[in-house]
Amino acid sequence: MSFQIIDTFTGKVLTTCETQAQAEKAESRLVHEPGETRYEIVAPTPPAKEKTTKVEVAEDAEEEGN
Repeated sequence: MSFQIIDTFTGKVLTTCETQAQAEKAESRLVHEPGETRYEIVAPTPPAKEKTTKVEVAEDAEEEGN
């Protein structure tokens, strides 16, 4: 899993780090203007799990009788 540092003004990925601590350290080295949030650390999203639902098969007595 990798964390990305993104420039919020341009939307470009500046760097990718393996851990959150590395990403925070790299982000702290960037130039920050007072009162602005220019850079954002984006955490990886886990892959979506497929939802399984139980489907009960309703047997129609009329169809089986025909």
